[in-house]
Amino acid sequence: MKKLIMLFFAAAVIAHGQDVAVNDSVRYYFSPVLVTATQAKERETPVTFTNLSKGLIQEQYSMQDVPVLLSQLPSMLSYSDGGNGVGYTYVFLRGFDQRRLSVMVNGIPQNDPEDHNVYWIDFPDLLASAASVQVQRGAGSAFYGPPAIGGSVNIVTNPFTPKPYAKFEAMFGFQEYGDSSQSLPMTMRKLSASFNSGLIDKKYMFYGRLGKIQSNGYRIRSSIETGAYFLGALLLGENSTTRIHLYGGPLRDELVYDGLPKSYNNDKKLRRLNLTAYGMLRRPQEREEFNQPHYEILNEWKVGDRQKLNNTFFYFDSHGWYDYDASWAGAAEFRIDSIHGFSLTPSIANAMFRAGVDLVQWGWLPRYELQHDKGELTIGGEYRYHHGSHWGKLSTAEGLPPNFNPDYRTYQYDGIKHMASLYATETYRPTEELSLMGSMQLAYDQYQIQNEQFLHHSFSVPYWFVNPRIGANYNLTDAWNIYCSFAYTSREPRLRNLYSAEDAYWDPGATPQFTISGFQNGAPVYDYASPLVTPEELIDVELGAGYRTEEATVTVNVYWMEFTHELVKSGQVDIFGNPVYGNADRTRHIGCELDGSVQLPYSLSVSGNVSLSLNRIVKFAIVEQDSSVGGSVYSHAVKLDGNPIAGFPDVMGNFRFGYQGVGVSAYISAKYVGPFYTDNFKDGANQNDAFTVVNFESLYRLPRLWDCEITVRAEIRNVLNTLYMQTGEGSAFFPAAERNYLFGITAQL
Repeated sequence: MKKLIMLFFAAAVIAHGQDVAVNDSVRYYFSPVLVTATQAKERETPVTFTNLSKGLIQEQYSMQDVPVLLSQLPSMLSYSDGGNGVGYTYVFLRGFDQRRLSVMVNGIPQNDPEDHNVYWIDFPDLLASAASVQVQRGAGSAFYGPPAIGGSVNIVTNPFTPKPYAKFEAMFGFQEYGDSSQSLPMTMRKLSASFNSGLIDKKYMFYGRLGKIQSNGYRIRSSIETGAYFLGALLLGENSTTRIHLYGGPLRDELVYDGLPKSYNNDKKLRRLNLTAYGMLRRPQEREEFNQPHYEILNEWKVGDRQKLNNTFFYFDSHGWYDYDASWAGAAEFRIDSIHGFSLTPSIANAMFRAGVDLVQWGWLPRYELQHDKGELTIGGEYRYHHGSHWGKLSTAEGLPPNFNPDYRTYQYDGIKHMASLYATETYRPTEELSLMGSMQLAYDQYQIQNEQFLHHSFSVPYWFVNPRIGANYNLTDAWNIYCSFAYTSREPRLRNLYSAEDAYWDPGATPQFTISGFQNGAPVYDYASPLVTPEELIDVELGAGYRTEEATVTVNVYWMEFTHELVKSGQVDIFGNPVYGNADRTRHIGCELDGSVQLPYSLSVSGNVSLSLNRIVKFAIVEQDSSVGGSVYSHAVKLDGNPIAGFPDVMGNFRFGYQGVGVSAYISAKYVGPFYTDNFKDGANQNDAFTVVNFESLYRLPRLWDCEITVRAEIRNVLNTLYMQTGEGSAFFPAAERNYLFGITAQL
């Protein structure tokens, strides 16, 4: 019903727009004005940020996921479970994982409301329709949506052009395997077709892209096959623009989410293994299917010469499941016993368990902008609603009792979240050289667990946050500017930090993480007003300077991020290889970032960035259990004060050298990542070694033939065939692919 309402609203907007008188003076809003509230501006906004323009995206993007492209930016690092950058990929900014980043597409939050993660796999090939990407580093860099701890990423899609065209792409990737068991098999393939209607009747534009991406992965049984689509319509009015987008892609993939022992890295056979947490090869039946269409309506109305009203509506409708090996569990873990109505407890074997989820999320993001003589005032808000129905059942197993209902669910619950906020931001320019910015966000988030089968836990936990930010930018000359900012940000923990309901079917220790107020009939009574995990709180101070001319750009900044209750890795992982987090009393992140580019003679260019940081635990202790004797449990506290924080490299850098001539461009790039620990115990064995990886990419634009533009692309990734681990969780590490090649051809009519 909600989907029908959204589509009806879209039709109503278009019908209304048709009544607008359009003449030759219509202002065409091709630029993504609908999301400027989340974007920083050069020499004006006191924020540390980096932009990727449409030209750079088209030049550097081929078919790998968004994090691979972002990893070239300052303080950014990416990795993929399968090893080759396609499938489940992840991005880190200043060492913070993407759960602590605010990720948006067209200003619409993409972080999952329950677990805060970003599933790039759900919008494949999105960069093929992107107009720009802006990465802001530091706290509170987005005015709404999930509060940014490490920073924010905003991808803007704007594929409409006044001129019609049709485009066809074909790309093929080949992988080297050093174990000589295979010889350059095709491991990646992308086929796509797109069209743009151009301007119709001075008011309409339509865009469509359909494609398919396939990858065998680098690691064994890490393949993925996904569709990719983006459909859009643009209506131009005399004083308004309205966009309607539908994008996504149904996917099928094989499961790969556990790391490998570090010692496997230099063995070209072992490093490709895909093992479970119990050291067994993954079964070929371990697969996933998922689909998440994204519906968007974005409207801008120019109320007056200095006033704009923006409204964004969105709707996600997600359904899927994954089957994983559960042969380690017995019938009791699946609640197939006398306690749950079965006449006996059978002995089952070779079980495959299916975990499913049905998600719905929708929201409204209104914004009002007022330009005045000395600056601009923006007032806005949001309301987002999320409902996730989680369930699990046996997919297959041997030894099940007669007449076993194959739809019998061993767990089921609803995770609900309400998200609302109000914000105001003022950019004030007392002089032409000086701009001052102040913003305030009042945010409300409420978690709910309802309708839990068997265990019947039910709770509602509200959170209120006030997040202020102030800053100033001063333009010293036409080339130089300096800025400073101060921000405070707080953010709620993940729902899983409060209660891991999907694990409670098999793990007696997966209990609600709340204070126990007493016992009733031998069972604990939880005080749901007192969660054990508290929100993260961050104070971030940023100082920076920039230099920009036609030939060169340089930016440098330093930051001091002081945390209270930062969620850091406890040194444990769950059965899916995900780290288990806990609140540290105090942590500190200090760093310096340098970014620059220079245009050289003969169409040559050099660019690069360096990030130096110090990421340390100030105060944190965990309790380790030693033994249990005669009913008494003996444990001791392990202090981690002064230890490096897991997952945060102290040194990172990128270098890029290129040539861009008439019809041809070629670049060679290198990325260096220093060593970093994979747990907080400063254990030398659990350290990801430093690595340097070199890539090459080139484009050749053939002479125009029969009104057709043809571009040929060639890439070599990991040119030096370096064997390295991308990252790790404790003693489990994730290998990167060996040298691999990509060739592609694009034809545009």
